[in-house]
Amino acid sequence: MNGWLIYNREDAERNAAFIDWFLTESEQLHLKLRLVFTEELSISITRGQPALNHKEYDIPDFAIVRTIDPLLTAQLEQAGVACFNNAQIAALANDKIKTHLELTKLGIPMVDMVFQTNVPIPQPPLAYPFVWKSAGGRGGKDVHLVETQAQYEHLQQQYINQPILMQQLAPSAGKDVRVFVIGKTIIAAVLRSSAQDFRANYSLGGSASLYHLKKEEQQLVQRIVDQYDFGFAGIDFLFDEDGSFLFNEIEDVVGCRTLSQVSDVNIVRLYLEYIKQCLRK
Repeated sequence: MNGWLIYNREDAERNAAFIDWFLTESEQLHLKLRLVFTEELSISITRGQPALNHKEYDIPDFAIVRTIDPLLTAQLEQAGVACFNNAQIAALANDKIKTHLELTKLGIPMVDMVFQTNVPIPQPPLAYPFVWKSAGGRGGKDVHLVETQAQYEHLQQQYINQPILMQQLAPSAGKDVRVFVIGKTIIAAVLRSSAQDFRANYSLGGSASLYHLKKEEQQLVQRIVDQYDFGFAGIDFLFDEDGSFLFNEIEDVVGCRTLSQVSDVNIVRLYLEYIKQCLRK
């Protein structure tokens, strides 16, 4: 089974250890996995048929896409490559507005929010303080706490012509849970918290601990998992006043530093075993 592990060069430099983990585990599982950079790929249409081109390697059987580019994933699939995550999940998870609209169909609880998709909203639509998010941001970036009119006006200028979510601040700001999912299986959950920032991201200096899902929390996550064809994803939840889960977002190219810090779960091996099982079907 010939596969590509796809990164852009910049992200690959920051994730060298994680890439080595993938390559080591794939060798032990007899999966032929190569690191391929997006900068080396080109997609074309020849005689009405999509073609995937690399200067050195033949088209693979599968691709583990570790870059945020839903269009690339869709093009890979059209060229006959099985992708993890697939194009549907990439398009869903990397558009926060689309994600929230889709999950309302499942009745998943979330904070109140307002979307700004074209014309700027002149006055703040929510009471201060509230959270400002770029629809395409990730890792806690492009997320801001808005507390004044001046901040609001500055952000409107900074993010002009970008789709934006404005969300009520969750009652337990600075604390969330990331649930790691492979296929239809909940693997583990991590509680992330920060005493200094309303964002709980580990990459921004937050702390992490293993979190044991309550029965009702597990059932809520499973409702989402059963609806979508995840490969490997992280589903994030905030806490309501009563401690119940409020959906926050889905991470497509999900990081694993927190899980590695607080557990001995070999998430890469589990993911590769899942991929191998899918390819056998």
